[in-house]
Amino acid sequence: MEPAYLKGLNPPQKEAVTHIEGPLLILAGAGSGKTRVITHRIAHIIAREAAKPNQILAVTFTNKAAGEMKDRVAALLGPEARRVWLSTFHSFCARVLREYSDSLGFKRSFSIYDESESIALIKRIYKYLGIPEAQPPPPAARTRISRAKDRLITGENFASQANDFLEENISKVYEEYQKRLFKNQAMDFDDLLMKTVELFEKESTVLRYMQNRFKYILIDEYQDTNHAQYRLVNLLAKESRNICVVGDDDQSIYGWRGADINNILDFEKDYPEAKIIKLEQNYRSTQNILDAAGDVVTKIPGRKSKKLFTDKIEGEKISLLLCGDEVDEAESITEKVRLGMVNDKAASDFAVLYRTNAQSRVLEDSLRYKGIPYTIVGGIKFYERAEVKDILAYLRILVNPADDLALRRIINVPKRGVGKTSVEKLERLADEKGQSLMSVLISSLDESGIGGKARKELDKFVSIMDGLSSKVDELTPNDIAARLIERIRYLEILYDEGTPEADVRADNVKELVAGIAEYTERSESPTLAGFLEEVALITDIDTWDDSTPSVTLMTLHSAKGLEFDTVFISGMEDGLFPLQRNFGDSSDPDEERRLCYVGITRAKNKLYLSMAGFRRRWGDYTGGPSVFLRDIPESLLEVERFNYWNDYGAAAKNSYNRRSSYTKRKGYELELEDFDIDEMLPEGTKVLHDKFGQGIIVSREGGGEELMITVRFERYGNKTLMARYANLEIIGR
Repeated sequence: MEPAYLKGLNPPQKEAVTHIEGPLLILAGAGSGKTRVITHRIAHIIAREAAKPNQILAVTFTNKAAGEMKDRVAALLGPEARRVWLSTFHSFCARVLREYSDSLGFKRSFSIYDESESIALIKRIYKYLGIPEAQPPPPAARTRISRAKDRLITGENFASQANDFLEENISKVYEEYQKRLFKNQAMDFDDLLMKTVELFEKESTVLRYMQNRFKYILIDEYQDTNHAQYRLVNLLAKESRNICVVGDDDQSIYGWRGADINNILDFEKDYPEAKIIKLEQNYRSTQNILDAAGDVVTKIPGRKSKKLFTDKIEGEKISLLLCGDEVDEAESITEKVRLGMVNDKAASDFAVLYRTNAQSRVLEDSLRYKGIPYTIVGGIKFYERAEVKDILAYLRILVNPADDLALRRIINVPKRGVGKTSVEKLERLADEKGQSLMSVLISSLDESGIGGKARKELDKFVSIMDGLSSKVDELTPNDIAARLIERIRYLEILYDEGTPEADVRADNVKELVAGIAEYTERSESPTLAGFLEEVALITDIDTWDDSTPSVTLMTLHSAKGLEFDTVFISGMEDGLFPLQRNFGDSSDPDEERRLCYVGITRAKNKLYLSMAGFRRRWGDYTGGPSVFLRDIPESLLEVERFNYWNDYGAAAKNSYNRRSSYTKRKGYELELEDFDIDEMLPEGTKVLHDKFGQGIIVSREGGGEELMITVRFERYGNKTLMARYANLEIIGR
């Protein structure tokens, strides 16, 4: 008799679930039920007694997805199934490192730094090394270091590869950054992966233990793995070779942050005996939506072929909204949402996707004006609010007293009269003794030369922290947090301010305590360190509540893995999507195609694509319709024009003293016919640029869309720019 968990699976899904010996590549098209396959495969392995739950490692990319998978497996087999190691890469690595960190010289209580904390540390290193903050800017250095760690390049190796003075600066920062992380007993996100690989390669007994422990390894979203993750997975699977990777090269959209699409494309080279199963039946979208997505992505060379199909009806045509400007575009989208809600759709049925975060402002204005609730995914996250980070910094010191970065944040928060001079004295003493700031505060404060009010307040601070640190293992995490907040008078001081802003901050602090209490209730063995680790590894999607009755606004990247009844993709214009940055720095055109495919396949029943003839952020004209629109057959599209689309050039000229005109061709296909560049940007024109400031056009080359202009900027000298992407403001002739 067939097990219940196999019923309802289509033939390829069933084959993927039941084929459990040897390497397996599951090519799972969008909406093809890959999560169901992964969870049922885990259930099948356990039901067949091929492995115990704790001998299965399943890795995905968000805590939210991992939690949903755990729930599904438990629903199939009962609570025992929760013993499966099912987590994100970073959570898995943190768990391993907590157990074996001493092999790398780290204590189990090491801190995990988020992006903002990494940048803060890098800024201090810039000052220490005397590097100007523009050579390159600290966030750029942090990104470059992150990419190096993705590829398992150490600071020493990075230095040997540096080929210009900017990279030489980064190499100096990288080496000092690692030293300071170690001194603070901290790792950043990339270290969690890199250090785990280092552990496995350094400690063969640990690697063998892990290889023997995990009889089956399943990796979700394999197309999004970077080199460090690839190396980690293959080290673990080297002996058993019972590795199953699930992914879709058509949805590989994170190359800009280190993902390597070749990991999935070359899986058969790594495992020549691998079986390949394609999941092509889509359970989400109508056939019209699937056909449009397929037409966009089929032009990518080297992709693994697949053709999505569905048993659902053909569905409505895709609506192309041709709008005058970005305000017109936002209003047309808002009106479509309003009409949908009048016709019994919920606000949560709608999502508006865009290529860049900057596009959200005008959409927010329009929705707010019409009184339509909305939620932005990727705004200021709760755990990044100043008051929340303050309390978390206090808690981190209780767990890891060596965390100097956390101590610097709160040594005078709330204000206790400990100024910059006092902190510098502590830092000098700590450097002399080779100790952490907290160690100096506890044992050597008399040697610091700090007196008066600052000394008294530091004594109080040490007393509070010492009293609480002795209770960390006795009290629940939420009790520790509550006592801390009371003893440092954080809420009391906010209430004394008596302002609406202070009240909001106080509410956030109380919400943090409630969140710690919730963690305490649901965890089998709750610890303060466990809560801090969970917070450190949280993502935007993990904190997004998809049950909120509101329209969702998010970037196309954030939308991956989600689905909505009705989807709008705004800004379908060349230069914006696919994205063209200033100075001809284009995004990867194939990855932009895959991003469009991801956006289209988020829609279940209705898809709207919109473009503007004029967009202030990008200049007084756009690059015309996105190349992706030209890939979609007319038979799948219906066109709607809004306001001044047909004669918007005249309106633009009257308003901004520039002109762009469009002509209608082949039904929906509209292209820029005449930019009138000679009128707009002749030599001698005074212009303003977002980055370079004021300048004057001194020469021109080419014409029309290919016009290149040379501008002499007051501070930066001559710069040659492509006129259509330079985003210049004309300020005089």
